[in-house]
Amino acid sequence: MATFDGYLIKATATNKVFPLEYIVWEGYKSTPNQREEIKAYRDENTRDLHRVTASGKKTRIDFTIRGNLHLADKKAIQKWFTDAESNSAERKINLSYWNDESNSYKTGDFYRPDIEFTIKEVLPNDLIYKELQITLVEY
Repeated sequence: MATFDGYLIKATATNKVFPLEYIVWEGYKSTPNQREEIKAYRDENTRDLHRVTASGKKTRIDFTIRGNLHLADKKAIQKWFTDAESNSAERKINLSYWNDESNSYKTGDFYRPDIEFTIKEVLPNDLIYKELQITLVEY
């Protein structure tokens, strides 16, 4: 039986766990082992559905970073990702992640689409940000 080791995602290149204190709990969701349908058709006579599905299964992880984030915290989050990227142009990162379908940790290459940053407040020496949405899509 697999055990949960107290983290949701960890960068394999740096062996660093993503800091849980930044994550909004009800804002974390994953879609593990997504099946990709290559082709689907109905039999002409029986009308039975036939599906041709790719053998590879890919995971998607979406999570929300808490609001009222200071500039230093935002920079730390960005650094966590950039330090672990194997390809910065593609934002490619190898992660160990908790897979809720298998109830175990899995490893995969992910890319991180663009993040939209919304500034909530400008202070004399700081910026305060609204919640951030992070998406990780397995290659």
